[in-house]
Amino acid sequence: MKKLLAAAFALIATAGVAAACPAWQNAGVQTGYTTGQDLWTPNSYSVTAGGDQSLRNCGWNHSGYVISRPDFEFQIDGLEQYRRLEIRVNGSCDTVLLVNDATGNWYFNDDGWGNLNPLINLQNPRSGTYDIWVGTYGQNLCGATLQMETF
Repeated sequence: MKKLLAAAFALIATAGVAAACPAWQNAGVQTGYTTGQDLWTPNSYSVTAGGDQSLRNCGWNHSGYVISRPDFEFQIDGLEQYRRLEIRVNGSCDTVLLVNDATGNWYFNDDGWGNLNPLINLQNPRSGTYDIWVGTYGQNLCGATLQMETF
């Protein structure tokens, strides 16, 4: 009986940690609608980068800290006529970027844009919902700007 209770407690504790991890099912902190045509000119969005959820503790093979909910949840239409959707972050600290695209694929980047800023290029993007987390490499929070642009 004692082993059964210990196993049940461990299962509940693990489920609590997993529930706090980033998930596309969580509603975005900021939501919006845009089109591929709108993103032909870069659009910028302010955000506080970072959070209390360690990506490594959530089963990711990447270092970084984010919040559970996406920082941004965008419905983006009309992307099929563009070769590329570029998502990048300009932060005042070492930032990371986590994206769940319209087809359910996950992408992560740290420092791809240089100077401790991430960049993700999505080739032949599909219209739909994009969930975006702007995190930090360390546990600190900092001001950042998310930028999206089509090519």
